[in-house]
Amino acid sequence: MLTIKTVENIKRGAWITYINGIYAILLGIIYLSFFRFLLKTNLKAIGVIWQVFAKYNPEINALFIRLIILKGIFIIAIGILIVYLSDYIFRKKDRGTWISLFVIGLIFWGSLLTFEIFDKNIYMITLVAIGWIGFIIGMLIPVKYYTQKDYGDY
Repeated sequence: MLTIKTVENIKRGAWITYINGIYAILLGIIYLSFFRFLLKTNLKAIGVIWQVFAKYNPEINALFIRLIILKGIFIIAIGILIVYLSDYIFRKKDRGTWISLFVIGLIFWGSLLTFEIFDKNIYMITLVAIGWIGFIIGMLIPVKYYTQKDYGDY
């Protein structure tokens, strides 16, 4: 049954995931802006000094830089997708869109957190964990409405 409280929960959850999408876009911009810092911290975590690495392995160093930049671009793209789907849910309250957003966000934030744990970069682990927790909160608020059997379209 669609009540005023249910609609408010759906809007609140969509608003949180909308903000989460903007956060993902900003996180991608951080990756693009601070790729040299990220490279230094990632290499320091495995015991390699970046300056020595860049001097003696310039081709591989360039590949690592491209990888960080590419990661930032993908994060921005997924952030735009999260914003778009959240906006659609905000307007239509569609179950299929909610399920798509749930699957995309869960895979995105979970895999990004896994990558950062492998990189042992505590700064990015913290920022990604904040995004993942925010996304989960935004998804759990309207979950009761979307999982009920007598789901009614809005």
